[in-house]
Amino acid sequence: MELKNIIIAGCSRTGKTTLSMLFKEMGYTHYKMDTIKRGIYNNFCSNKNDDWKIISPKMSHLIATIINECDSDKTKNKEFYCIDTCHLYPIDIANEKLKNTIIVFLGYTDLNKNDKLLNIRKYDSNNIWTSSKSDEEILDNIELGIKYSKEVKKQCNNLKIPYFDTSKNFNKVLNDAYNFIKNEINDEV
Repeated sequence: MELKNIIIAGCSRTGKTTLSMLFKEMGYTHYKMDTIKRGIYNNFCSNKNDDWKIISPKMSHLIATIINECDSDKTKNKEFYCIDTCHLYPIDIANEKLKNTIIVFLGYTDLNKNDKLLNIRKYDSNNIWTSSKSDEEILDNIELGIKYSKEVKKQCNNLKIPYFDTSKNFNKVLNDAYNFIKNEINDEV
């Protein structure tokens, strides 16, 4: 089976990494761009609070560079990536005109913020960034995620990029996204 690169983007706590790990089991190299972004920003940037609209074009170009470098090395190792990332807008990644790449976005536009907070706390561990945040900080982040998701959903609709809303039926929606991506991979075989 000929694989394609996969980009799973959206706001935090929408299931990007959970979904990405399913493709890791299929042989994909998993890139968690949020970790890479934090490493770059914490070590090389002076303004760590840039607006997502400022970060998105830079992240899009970084992701495109990674994928294009991979394409140039395919004869050596046949490596394909499943990249999960926050701080990305559909218009910016679409402008990169990536070939051989499946792009989907996850978000939440219609949820109860307090229920989401409880869910985050339920599945939180010391290894997740939310464990060190107060409830107020997480609620602020959820509000920002809702605003971002609404804009992303609109851009996805305009650009015909698949968008999966995890506000309700979280596991079913992740399964739908998984099946969509898997079908896209199989359509090209």
